[in-house]
Amino acid sequence: MSKVRVAGAIASQNGITFYLEDGEELNLVKDSARTRMILDATVEALARKEIVEIDLDSFSIERRIEQQTKGLIRFFKTTVKKFIGREAEKDYTTEVIGQMDRPTLREESPNTVKAEPTAAPVTASEALRDTLRDDKGQPLKDDDEITVAVVQTPAGEKVVPNVQRLEKQMEYAAFENHEGFTKFMERIAAVSKDRGHSVQELLNFMKKGDLPIAADGTIVAYKMLYAEPNGVFTDPHTRKVRQRIGAHVSMPVEKVDASRRTECSTGLHIARRGYIRSFNGDTIMLVKIAPEDVIAVPYNEPNKMRVAGYHIVAKVSPEAYDLLRADKPMTTDAESAKLLANVIAGNHPPITERVVIGAAMGENVSTKVVAGAEKIEPKPVQVAKAVHALDSEEAGNVSIKDLRQRADKAIVEQRTAAQKAAESGDMSAAISAPATPAPAPVTKPESKKAAAKPVKTEKKVEPKKPVEKKVAPPKVVASADKPKELPEKHTLALVLHAEGKSNRQIEAELKICRKTLKKLFDARGLKPNG
Repeated sequence: MSKVRVAGAIASQNGITFYLEDGEELNLVKDSARTRMILDATVEALARKEIVEIDLDSFSIERRIEQQTKGLIRFFKTTVKKFIGREAEKDYTTEVIGQMDRPTLREESPNTVKAEPTAAPVTASEALRDTLRDDKGQPLKDDDEITVAVVQTPAGEKVVPNVQRLEKQMEYAAFENHEGFTKFMERIAAVSKDRGHSVQELLNFMKKGDLPIAADGTIVAYKMLYAEPNGVFTDPHTRKVRQRIGAHVSMPVEKVDASRRTECSTGLHIARRGYIRSFNGDTIMLVKIAPEDVIAVPYNEPNKMRVAGYHIVAKVSPEAYDLLRADKPMTTDAESAKLLANVIAGNHPPITERVVIGAAMGENVSTKVVAGAEKIEPKPVQVAKAVHALDSEEAGNVSIKDLRQRADKAIVEQRTAAQKAAESGDMSAAISAPATPAPAPVTKPESKKAAAKPVKTEKKVEPKKPVEKKVAPPKVVASADKPKELPEKHTLALVLHAEGKSNRQIEAELKICRKTLKKLFDARGLKPNG
């Protein structure tokens, strides 16, 4: 189902349903860039009662990334069982992977003699299966579907399973900037086989992360510290590790607790926004973490992770501090959005000192200033392309209110055009324009959106000779195969119901009879809200 013809749509807080011309339905999640782009390409035409033809492939997140990276990253969907079998075969073959193509496994010879099970160490397949877990740390089932990325690296083709967890980062890569995502995938693909657990846990941490990946492929996250005099900051746990903006703080990898079942243990703790309220400290720092330095993400606390190193690149403003403490996007503050944009672009202090923690509890700390650091001049504040948090309204969230407003605007514009046509004597244009089209969902336009081709369904009616006296309001001449239109109040009642309003609220707003409303909803199998 690549090309479809959309006849209508309805939006609710639970999702968006597109009604296709052939009677089928297309159900999409509400808050995603893909849904938003499809709405942008269809809503005005649907409000005018037109059928809109769209190519769903042009709205595919994975397809866009494949094209933008020129095949450096490709995707396919498969089940856990098939993926495990695919990776267990050393000489498997694949068709052109492309968008969502499935791998073709080498069929087992009927003469193959299977070895008897022995008490051997854990097999590669078992080890791989153990890395594939859900958000709560439970193993995925054989028939669970996953998205797999195939990444071209200097060492050859590498696979990274479960990348559907990176949905928000992939949307950002597809519609904003793919540079950071591409480098990030290259970096985790290089270590995925040897450190599968760490990579999978990192994807789980990033699933609900709110910050885009930096242009150099590093992860941008938050670190809580205490401010001390002279631009020094200390860790909130021991208050022994002194660090500054520009410092790279690290621990030997073997000193970091790699257990995913331990929530609080030895290591450098990093947070995503959802955990900031649980951290001690009076200052929030933006830090960059190399994907290779991620050691563990606790199963029961995926809002934080233990890493072997981080680079402090910026201190957030008091305004951003308050927003983050309230678990709100810092990019709603304009200056903080600019700060994040520069961090993502790499316009921040380089590593000026290396702070190494040699033991647990902040013991054996050594600090070494990077040669020439004293000569490094602060970079001038640059104007980077605006960056928004991944869960902000700009990131693809669909506003029901905005949808209705834009649809209503399209209707008013159509009515105005029809009235002007009638007044000018061009009755063909006036007659062919619907009088009261139903509202359809809409949102603000994206800078890049796929083209949609409106296809009008009304048959042209030959104009009558205009009367010299006052022109009567135009009447709608519907197509022979077009279903009977509902009264405007009935259509608006259905829209308000989809928005979650109760029958009493709808009655009050539209001044519609309760019995009429009940009959309208019962005929469509709709239950009252609230």
